[in-house]
Amino acid sequence: MKNKQSLFLSKKKLLKEAGCDDYKESAKRMFSKAYGISLAQSYRYQTYEGSNENNSLFSEMVSRRAVGVPTSHIVCSRSFWKNEFYVDGTVLDPRPESELIIDVTKNLLFDGMRVLDLGCGSGCIGLSLYKENSNITLFLADFSKKALSLSKRNAKDLMVDCEFIHSDLFSNIRNKFDLIVTNLPYIAKDDFCFLQKEIILHEPHEALYGGQSGLDVIKVFLDGVYKHMNRNGIFVLEFGKGQDLSLKRELLRSNFNKISFYKDLNNVNRLACVKKDT
Repeated sequence: MKNKQSLFLSKKKLLKEAGCDDYKESAKRMFSKAYGISLAQSYRYQTYEGSNENNSLFSEMVSRRAVGVPTSHIVCSRSFWKNEFYVDGTVLDPRPESELIIDVTKNLLFDGMRVLDLGCGSGCIGLSLYKENSNITLFLADFSKKALSLSKRNAKDLMVDCEFIHSDLFSNIRNKFDLIVTNLPYIAKDDFCFLQKEIILHEPHEALYGGQSGLDVIKVFLDGVYKHMNRNGIFVLEFGKGQDLSLKRELLRSNFNKISFYKDLNNVNRLACVKKDT
């Protein structure tokens, strides 16, 4: 027990010295994974009396984190909204700010509502909405076959019944929907080099890079979304800091006038909720 406590504290110190801002939480998540215990138990590492057989596994995990590999890729899991999602380097890590999409839309759901999560990645947004109301009809779409495979795994783990569509934006989508949610790439070219090193090295660039302005992919989305919305349909999309005015111009250009913006926890406009004019 004393050796395990000493190991944990030394590895946490190593992560701190390596410059990991989340060293405390990372150490606990990796400890939990290495020893096959719940995260709640990892908070009581001082009294944990389990086997020492996985000490080397825990040490190996910490070494990978110390050189910049995201904790989520090491433990293959990321918390989002109310659930854990399987993730790896093929999809963008679910971000806390994207939970705003769930917060804004969960009360809009109704039985039989047709919901599309476009560019679903891990499926965290659409699957979280389904867990809020299992009577919706959910579709998950992505241009990446690897992402769709991963989202299928998460759907199975969460016991969610939904349909999967391999599509580059709307290229292979024929249906109409009551609600479309999406977190498309929105990092501008000039901002890309300012991302955290671990994001640049370990997350898929195609899920991040939004072209010269950051809104290039979103503009293509806006060109096609109207005809895929049912009467009184809504779409909700996430965007980057400082892009709200440019996005509003693009929305108005695309003849969308019923626009609401929502702020994240940092009081920054982060989400646009747009209703179809009828």
